[in-house]
Amino acid sequence: MAGKMIVEGTRVHAGLSALSRWRLRRSGAALFERLSESAPERRREKRRGVRLNWGKALDVSERFLCDCRIVDRATGGARLHLVRNITPPARFYLFDEAEGAVYAALIVWRQGAEIGCRLSLSPLRDKAHVAQRMKGRYYAL
Repeated sequence: MAGKMIVEGTRVHAGLSALSRWRLRRSGAALFERLSESAPERRREKRRGVRLNWGKALDVSERFLCDCRIVDRATGGARLHLVRNITPPARFYLFDEAEGAVYAALIVWRQGAEIGCRLSLSPLRDKAHVAQRMKGRYYAL
């Protein structure tokens, strides 16, 4: 096994003295610290992953903004991956292609092309004409 490098690591805790850190470094151990613990879970329900579920983001005037992939979904929210790098408005509509329904959405967070949003608990019944248009071939016109 010549040439195969094995790295031994030691997690540095907040209370570790400077002398202890120096000794660990001198012994050849790689020191590391976890920069931040994972963010606390704020969702009430567990999200469920979805497979190849696509949607369309619409502004409040019911105009097409961009296609998006619904990465995972909970009762009152969803994580979306936007196909185009746009900045959607804080409030928008989401057309879920699998359900054929339109939901009211509110952006909660954004990281690059992914956004987390709150969704209305049930589809908007008064937006049935929008859902019908989004199912059509030329929905973006």
